[in-house]
Amino acid sequence: MKLDYFESSCPTLIEEFYRLSLSISDLSFKSTLMPQGVLHLTYNFGTHQKAVFNKKEFQLKGLMLTGQFMHSYQFIANCTGTSLGLSLHPTALHKITNLDISQLENGHHRLKDVNKELYERLNPLFEQYGLNGDMERLINKIDSLLKDHDLTINRQTKYIDKAIEIIRKEEGMLNIEGLLEVTGVSQKTLETQFKKIVGLTPGKYIRLIRFLHLMRKYESDEITIKDLIYMYDYYDHSHFTKDFKMYMHETPRSYFKKDYPLVREILMKT
Repeated sequence: MKLDYFESSCPTLIEEFYRLSLSISDLSFKSTLMPQGVLHLTYNFGTHQKAVFNKKEFQLKGLMLTGQFMHSYQFIANCTGTSLGLSLHPTALHKITNLDISQLENGHHRLKDVNKELYERLNPLFEQYGLNGDMERLINKIDSLLKDHDLTINRQTKYIDKAIEIIRKEEGMLNIEGLLEVTGVSQKTLETQFKKIVGLTPGKYIRLIRFLHLMRKYESDEITIKDLIYMYDYYDHSHFTKDFKMYMHETPRSYFKKDYPLVREILMKT
């Protein structure tokens, strides 16, 4: 298993590009994938890949859009191949398509079923450059395409962008009241627009970002899990365990006994 990341020239829309390659020695491949607070567009060149969430199977073939998740899901591959994709800034897909992103929650969707226009512009690029492994050309073409795309940018997207910026800066260590001071809107308005534009409520997004930062610090061996629980303001170990089981579908004790190389690579990218 090899996971590579590549920079985008328009980070306000695309946070990074990635390439996941699986060889014969990796099969059959199975890994937990945790929620990351972003949406993904991925072209799967393999023919036998799937995601499983709450016993529901999603066949991953061609150009797929992954919505926001608050729980982990299983990624399973029974074939060699490469998956090429990009992680979108949390507000990017709404700006590009004007879609209600909350309708995509907890699902992997064929892009052509979600937005045909975007599919018809992106799919040929993946098929022309991705299949040949020309990652540099693919990145340049997609960056240029989205830079020139008409975007929905209004008062709502601006204060949601501001809210996301402060949540990330504070590593999820703030409450809704702090966001209301920054955005200058009512709690109802913030929650409604945040869910529509990002796909999660601000409260859920804050909790997820806090958990992600804790896990990144743990994987980088910066500090012990006991100290991290205290650092990220969990009331006690049982409170942390409850959140951990929600995100990872297993207890911390069970998770830390296992080896999840793909999860580690994802967490260590930053």
